[in-house]
Amino acid sequence: IWVTRLDRTRSFANRAYCDFIGLPYEEALVFDWRSIIHPDDVAEVVRNSVAGEASLQPFLLEGRYRRADGKWRWIRSESQPRWDPAGRHIGFIGVAHDITSAKQAEIDLRNVNDVLERLIAQRTAQLHSSESQLRAILETTNQYQGLLDLKGRLLYVNGTALAGIQAEPAQVLGALFWNTPWFDATPDAPVVIERAFRSARAGEIAKLDLELQLPAGPRHIDFSLRPVSDEQGGVMAVLAEGIDSTERRRNEEALRQAQKMEAVGQLTGGVAHDFNNLLTIIRSAVDFLRRRDLPEERRRRYVDAISDTADRASKLTGQLLAFARRQPLSPVVFDVAAQIQSIANLIRPLVGSRVEIDVDTGLGPNYAIADVGQFETALVNLAVNGRDAMNGEGRLSIALRRIDEIPPVRSQPARPGEFVAISVTDSGSGIAPTNLDVIFEPFFTTKEVGRGTGLGLSQAFGFAKQSGGEISVHSTLGEGATFTIYLPQAQAPEQTAAATLSRADPAGGLGHRILVVEDNVEVGKFSTELLQDLGYTIKWAKSADEALAALAEDEFAFDLVFSDVIMPGKNGVELATIIRERYPGLPVVLTSGYSSVLAENAHQGFELVQKPYSVEAISRVLRRAISERRTRPTG
Repeated sequence: IWVTRLDRTRSFANRAYCDFIGLPYEEALVFDWRSIIHPDDVAEVVRNSVAGEASLQPFLLEGRYRRADGKWRWIRSESQPRWDPAGRHIGFIGVAHDITSAKQAEIDLRNVNDVLERLIAQRTAQLHSSESQLRAILETTNQYQGLLDLKGRLLYVNGTALAGIQAEPAQVLGALFWNTPWFDATPDAPVVIERAFRSARAGEIAKLDLELQLPAGPRHIDFSLRPVSDEQGGVMAVLAEGIDSTERRRNEEALRQAQKMEAVGQLTGGVAHDFNNLLTIIRSAVDFLRRRDLPEERRRRYVDAISDTADRASKLTGQLLAFARRQPLSPVVFDVAAQIQSIANLIRPLVGSRVEIDVDTGLGPNYAIADVGQFETALVNLAVNGRDAMNGEGRLSIALRRIDEIPPVRSQPARPGEFVAISVTDSGSGIAPTNLDVIFEPFFTTKEVGRGTGLGLSQAFGFAKQSGGEISVHSTLGEGATFTIYLPQAQAPEQTAAATLSRADPAGGLGHRILVVEDNVEVGKFSTELLQDLGYTIKWAKSADEALAALAEDEFAFDLVFSDVIMPGKNGVELATIIRERYPGLPVVLTSGYSSVLAENAHQGFELVQKPYSVEAISRVLRRAISERRTRPTG
């Protein structure tokens, strides 16, 4: 077993690989395997290897290789492309088997196929005299072998096939092939095999992959049924062959699982590193705040440090969710050109005076549909990355254009449609070719320790993909880089009167009643205490059903429902939907740190407060929701 990178160098080889070529592990990784291919096979093996890698599909190679002891051995290798969690091609996985014995038997079998057909056609004593020779050849193969007459009855079966069902020849010979114990315990298998037999009897080669329930347990068998022709070209029998691919599949699955665990390890390691840094600040600040003799100025400084660190932690989780395409988005139709001009004003002080910014948005507005806040964050992240690549001095260009097709990206085919393309180009040092395939992975960074989390590009990647678009990168080392975000185009929104946002009620929560729905006891206690401190009258329900029961008793007892999203039983979105149907005048505010319900279905028009939230934010949202209810006309 071995694993290769895109540059075709090995990143892993197992013990069997090293033993075969007779080299220690480190030398085996850089060993040129082509040097031990048989001279008669090298041209075809190399040609098929190049073609297989270029296809980005699983491919097989077969040839003779010189073992460390000098003996030539037939080797059958099966390779398939590797993909990272984002769907990018990162190399190949290979598994090889020594098939010398089976290959020799296969060669012998191929040489006597004509003899077999002639023997069946002649139906003479020659068939009887040659049967022992043919049987010996068939019994040496590790394939399941069986010969069927034109009615599908089994005329011959080899020992390998009989061992698979732990049966004797007399138990299956003469029976219809699809009614034998190989297929009895597998639903639908007899129908599939009979259909394949009829295709073979008609002169076609039928191939199929089945998972059969055999006495040894479930086994994956690669089947083929092919016609056996007589001298006149007519079909006289059907040859059934099967290869047990169970172990190969298990090996491949084990390799895939190892890759997944490696990716999870990288992600969790990055998260742990960054969160431990943030928790260190919070823990240290809390320890100082416990001191009674701490001056007020230093107390405020530590409180501010805790608040700032909480904001950074919230931003970090937001970036992770954006990369995973699980960030709850609020897509709206917006003028991309106007938004870029606005963001450019924000970017200028961020990149510094020595970076010249060029903005080309074309003529007139260009509308797209996406989450504006996430779009701004992605564009700022790209600009800051460009600034760092230029060491704070150079030219940063932002361009906007309409396109009718997203070009092929990361082995994905071109995607036709109406899109807007936003490109950010820097004149910096460029990106090394080896980094282009991993640049969007979370926590990947080429910056020094302490300069960035490695999540900026992954956030932009997740935002673009979740918005129905794409992101690409083009770079030549030493000549800068261009990142392009593609977003779906949208029609210009209808002109409507500008909505007037409700101002915060200066009276705060005094006199207003809120039904808090939270299943977590600690969060529920904290939320109720926080809202009571803001002046609200609170009733706490620990489930959606308990909240609905409270509303059923008196729907006018509350001015607002404040509910978590993730709860056992009905979730917060389901609860809010029921309340909107039963009590249309009662506002609902949802809160969540993350929910697949929100990520997949948004929040269906309900106000959403992201955790962790500040006192100011929750106070503003609740007062606005209650104020809008009071001013909304009834009837």
